[in-house]
Amino acid sequence: MMSKRMTLPADVRREFEQIVGARFISDSPAMLSAYAWNTGVGKIPGDKKFAKVWPIAAVLPSTVEEVAAVVKCCLKHGLGYKAHSTGYGSMSHVPTDTCVAIDLRRMNTLEIDPKNRMAIIGPYVTAGMLQAEALKHGLTCHIVGAGPAHSPLASATSLIGVGITSQGTSANMRNLLSWEWVTPEGEIVRGGAAGSGCGWFSGEGPGPGVRGMIRGFFGGGGALGVFTRIGYKLYPLPVEKPLQDTGALPQIGMALPENFGFYQAVWPDWESQRTASFELVDAGICFAILRMPPDHIGWTVTGTNAEYVELAQRGELPEVARPDSDKNWTLLTVSRSSAEHQWRDAVLRDIVQRTGGRFIEMSQAHTEVLLRNLLTSQYVPRVMRPSGGITTSFGVLDSFHFLPRAMEAGEQSLRGENRPNGRLIEGGREEQWVWPHEGRYFWAENIINFNPAEKPARVAAARALLEHFAVSWKDPVGMLALGVGPIMDLQGDKIGAPQYYIRQVKKHLDPTDVSKSKDFVIVNMPKLLEAALPKLKPVLTSSPVLGLMARAIASEGM
Repeated sequence: MMSKRMTLPADVRREFEQIVGARFISDSPAMLSAYAWNTGVGKIPGDKKFAKVWPIAAVLPSTVEEVAAVVKCCLKHGLGYKAHSTGYGSMSHVPTDTCVAIDLRRMNTLEIDPKNRMAIIGPYVTAGMLQAEALKHGLTCHIVGAGPAHSPLASATSLIGVGITSQGTSANMRNLLSWEWVTPEGEIVRGGAAGSGCGWFSGEGPGPGVRGMIRGFFGGGGALGVFTRIGYKLYPLPVEKPLQDTGALPQIGMALPENFGFYQAVWPDWESQRTASFELVDAGICFAILRMPPDHIGWTVTGTNAEYVELAQRGELPEVARPDSDKNWTLLTVSRSSAEHQWRDAVLRDIVQRTGGRFIEMSQAHTEVLLRNLLTSQYVPRVMRPSGGITTSFGVLDSFHFLPRAMEAGEQSLRGENRPNGRLIEGGREEQWVWPHEGRYFWAENIINFNPAEKPARVAAARALLEHFAVSWKDPVGMLALGVGPIMDLQGDKIGAPQYYIRQVKKHLDPTDVSKSKDFVIVNMPKLLEAALPKLKPVLTSSPVLGLMARAIASEGM
């Protein structure tokens, strides 16, 4: 289960107790097991879901001052640390056995500032909590694909997260306003307007403006200190009362509010859908534009796997969930008046029909279930339901010009060698989730479903994941979005070599690398290896090497 672990010295434990109180420090194996569990989505069931490396202790501070004191205590005694809050899967695992897990669950303050359309939140405020409070003021928040249980603070400050309502709620690298930050060396810094005591409404102005350095596009994943409070941008949603739930578990839906429009449109080919996409984005009439694979829509509108399979076997799936409805957009408009709603509806219908599309009729129950999932990003459990194990692809972040190529590449990656029928849930189809990102470019990522209990299925999933990179590098699908660590170095200088500058930032802010993370650039990359890695891509993406890497990855789970 785990190798022999380090023991926290008694004098260090006493110092932590003085900072947070004896109740909020633990080095008990029983307690620490929770911080080493579920280290990856799709891990082998059983004790192998425990990480090989466990933290030396877990500490739960409640204030920024306590966080700073914990960091300084770690520095004093030569310990590393990894801070975490909440999200998709377990992000609390540490890279070395001399690391302290800083659990931020006690820091869950939430304040809505409706006048400035923003919230002031702590690390353990979830997107679901924030949205519920924001809706009381006619506002909503961006919810990333991890779903409503994720921490908007973690996404906005520390790790990439993209959400399906990005057309209407931007993306979190720009939803971050002001912030409170404990640097890797334990200093408390407030940035943006909060840095000069003017409030939390702006990331620029009198305070230090370093959002690009601390977050950028991907984020440090816990490698740049601890973020304890932020100002976070909210967006208007024209509702004046709580949204009305419909249905019953497991099919809870949401009644379509007045002056909202919900549509399911399909096109005959990717080229015509691409043409419509440019027009829909340019018109700016939609709050959300989402493309889901038809089988994923089927999993959402059915209550159980058995129900979905029975309908599929009888040929009775609703049209929206049938394979030939794959070139689709789920479209949501929100308006403040009947006249505005009629205008948006007319423009949307004109674009769809003029580009060769048509609308799929859906039952009220299916519409309400899809609407609730769209607004709350509750899709995650539905996507995982068929298998219990998923991973995702390289991601595309580029012009809608690449839409047909992205779909082709998705299929190419999933139907390659060593993945016979039955090894992956998809059976060779692409499974791309696509949406416009901030009204400018499109995001796509290919979901891979597999059975984590079967090694051949894990090997197939690992091979498919690796092949996404191989396909993209051999015949680019657009900008590779999910590049971090060694992947950035393999890309070389194709997108400006950001890893070179990220390493400089990390070494300046954290010269002894005490703020630990696996989800960041390789800090001490030898110069010769840095230059050689891009040249190794043809070797690393060859079929024999991909096969070896897939089997290695799958040996203990994805």
